[in-house]
Amino acid sequence: MGQLYPIRNGLRVYRAGFTLIETAMAMIIVGLAVGGVMQLLAAGSQSNLVAAEKSIGINLAKNVRELANGLAYQDPTNPISPITNRNNLGTANDIWDLDGLVLTPPIDCRGVAMTSYPNWTQQVSVQTVATTDLTSNRPQDPTVPTALITVNILHGNQLVYTLKWLVCAPDSAYPPT
Repeated sequence: MGQLYPIRNGLRVYRAGFTLIETAMAMIIVGLAVGGVMQLLAAGSQSNLVAAEKSIGINLAKNVRELANGLAYQDPTNPISPITNRNNLGTANDIWDLDGLVLTPPIDCRGVAMTSYPNWTQQVSVQTVATTDLTSNRPQDPTVPTALITVNILHGNQLVYTLKWLVCAPDSAYPPT
């Protein structure tokens, strides 16, 4: 900080203040610290945006799951046909009617369009799976008592979240396939 200089005229001279080098070094250190903090804030903001988008995607996928939970496994009027009211949410009465459904804007758990999410899409797929091998896809057959429902959530045509779950026919009398 200050330096003592040689005695002049019998007095010891003391100078206060920082030298130019000390000031420059302090500015460099403070500048690096501020730059690091700014990068940290930018990374934190980006993480918050990604987390918010993921959270919305999870909730939109759960909306389809809640809607599907209220539907029958098989069509009550035509139990052996997987294609009855396909791609028409308003007339869907079983899970097979959800297959191939693409919803923009997405829906809530009651099937009501959520217009506040215009760039979001819910894509639904329903596949038959063997009861002994849940990873195998089979031709669509509602008489097989196990189905895999997959919901993909997209934001601006970018995949944000995927939710998959198994649905089993209640009180199935069919042997495993």
